[in-house]
Amino acid sequence: EVNNSHPLGAKLYEMEMRSVVVTKIEVTNIKKEEINALISDAFHLSETFAIAVTDIVHQRTNGNIFSITRFLQSLCDEGLLQWSSVSNSWEINIKSIEAELAPDDSVGMLVRKILQLPEKTQLALKLISCVGSSCTESTLMLFLDENVVTNMKVKTTVKSVDERRSLTSDLFPFLCVAVYEGLLKKEGTSYKFAHDQVQYAAYSLIPEDEKSLWHMQIGRTIWNNVREKDEDTVIFIAVDQMNCGIASIDSDDQRLFLAKLNLRSGGKAMSFSIFSSSASYFGTGIRLLSRDHWDNNYDLSLHLHNYYADAEYCNGNFSQVREVAKTVLEMSTTFHDQLRAHFVLIKTLSAENRLHEAIKTGISVLTHFGYHPPLAFSDKSAIDETFKETKATIESMTDDEFFTLTAMEDSDVLIAMNFMSELLSIAHLIDESIGICLMAHMIQLSMRYGVCKESSYALACCSALLYSLGDLKASKRVSYFALSLLERLDCKEMLPRVYLLIYLCILSTLEPSNEISEKLLYGYKVGMQTGDIKFALCNARTHCAQRFCCGVGLDVLIRDIRVWEHQMIEYKQEMSRNSMKALRHTVLALINFSVDTMQQNGDFLAEGKKLLNGHIEREKQYLATVFCFYFSCVSYIFCNYEFARDMVEMRWKLENNLKLRFGAHGAASFFDTLISITLAHKTKEDTWKKHAHECFEKALKYSKGRPHRVLILKTEIDVLMGNINNAVTNYDKAIVAAGESKHIHEEAIANERAGDFCLSKGDARAYY
Repeated sequence: EVNNSHPLGAKLYEMEMRSVVVTKIEVTNIKKEEINALISDAFHLSETFAIAVTDIVHQRTNGNIFSITRFLQSLCDEGLLQWSSVSNSWEINIKSIEAELAPDDSVGMLVRKILQLPEKTQLALKLISCVGSSCTESTLMLFLDENVVTNMKVKTTVKSVDERRSLTSDLFPFLCVAVYEGLLKKEGTSYKFAHDQVQYAAYSLIPEDEKSLWHMQIGRTIWNNVREKDEDTVIFIAVDQMNCGIASIDSDDQRLFLAKLNLRSGGKAMSFSIFSSSASYFGTGIRLLSRDHWDNNYDLSLHLHNYYADAEYCNGNFSQVREVAKTVLEMSTTFHDQLRAHFVLIKTLSAENRLHEAIKTGISVLTHFGYHPPLAFSDKSAIDETFKETKATIESMTDDEFFTLTAMEDSDVLIAMNFMSELLSIAHLIDESIGICLMAHMIQLSMRYGVCKESSYALACCSALLYSLGDLKASKRVSYFALSLLERLDCKEMLPRVYLLIYLCILSTLEPSNEISEKLLYGYKVGMQTGDIKFALCNARTHCAQRFCCGVGLDVLIRDIRVWEHQMIEYKQEMSRNSMKALRHTVLALINFSVDTMQQNGDFLAEGKKLLNGHIEREKQYLATVFCFYFSCVSYIFCNYEFARDMVEMRWKLENNLKLRFGAHGAASFFDTLISITLAHKTKEDTWKKHAHECFEKALKYSKGRPHRVLILKTEIDVLMGNINNAVTNYDKAIVAAGESKHIHEEAIANERAGDFCLSKGDARAYY
């Protein structure tokens, strides 16, 4: 009975994210026959005689083992089931049991049990039941006092820090009675109800029309008695209680005070990445404000609405974000006060795939600050010139000059950089020219006014673009600048963005696969913690793609994909989900289809091809290239070379209009070479030989950290050109290298190529 907020639930969730195999054992209610066996054994009754009791127990408990033990204990406590020293056996009065018990349930039984306890124990249980299923001793000491109930008629108000006092709990000693009776459990420094039905029973003893007041008094008492330095440890429980008691507030001052506490609680929940709770606090704070709050409490109203919109964005409640942002834009008195609403709207439009609207919104804000980035470029040469100038600016700087750049201080430029970074994350999906313009402008501003956290993202984008254009040396240097700036400014907000680009591109060819995987997973975690949900899930998506290219077991991989796809649906991150769909279709195709099935079913990726065509029609070229790559891989593996050719040619055509390309951690050029070699063999066309050599040269550049790929491709090229003397030896080297690097899929490809070669030559070593 735990969720992800419980320590056990949180740990299980973390294990699931790390692909640790967790076996879940579902404990169900026990059957009637098993109840009968239990009663027969416990009370030394024949199973036939025990049936009458079993019928009653099963009717009252439905087989819940906790309820069964409590029910049997209550029968003993009430003398309906007792030991007879005369007959030396257990005696059960069935008629009395049926007459005594209502046709209902274990809650009524627990209520009667509680009412038999001392009054102060009853009061303690009722107070604790208001708080939840468990509570720590330190918190109990703040409110477990008879005066909490006594003072309800007086309606205690929240006191200032100077007025607070230390509370001695006069009810605390009576908890031992509840523990002895099995209603509470003592676990370390906490007390916990033995079952949620015990809590419900205790709570039901509070008159319905008094419950709101009970909650309010408990919350106020906790807040009045906690030391100032310990406020953060109890703020959630205190504010939760007061929020449950809002109906009992009759003072505007108290409503205003509670609204401020909700703002503080929501901010703390945001810092813990508990976005659903934070939205609840901010929303409650807004509802506590008076009708004229924008006139009388402007700053508080602005903060509550802005934070509420941020939290609901993280929760994926985009309609609520738009509604709240609209209110801020209508009620705020200055343009600066509207900035956060504009910013969250841009993120929301981006998540909803309304990219052009997001770009227009952002550019309208930048225009207000005197920046006029274009909505599109018509002159391709102007784009190239802009990028060349930016590259030249960076190359002209020494490392020392870069590291001595001061921190940016101009507030207007900082705001502009913030908006540009968000637009930059969108631009490459609809018009690369806008992205290049934004990136160049951000780097120029950083050189002129100093560096800020967004500078690291602009540099990471520049590194990714250089990588796609084949300038790996420059890409590596700029990535080094981006990572060092990230560390220097300690800007975790940008880490998911920078890690995504750096470890997707240049460092994917230089660092070990397992380290890249860990970095991307860390980028996901930081993004979820800081509220950068979009880039958190982009890191998760790239983490899966990287693991696919490295040969992780498909059963493990598909499980991870489904977990993260569920999150993408939950947070309504359509762009990441669309890209993940391509990978999911590929993995499922590899899992579900054999070679024979593939040959018989030429439309094996029908749904995937439908999605691909949709992206092409909507001019989402980058996303279309992702689908093309994955489908070409599957087609090659299953010898569907015509479809592999179609996918490769389509991707190349689309990439003619792109500077930032999907390299798939170097796997794209690897499979391009293999497909081109195969088509050269089959068609005997010089065009495919030429493609094979071109792709091979590119693969050499992007496979420096993957020597097995170089060995496989070089051997394949040699065979294509007729140099077969050392082919088997080189295939064996490739197989060993792939195995050592744990790229099991590519190890399988090396075995298959070696086997095909040996078979074609009649070589007896065709055992691969």
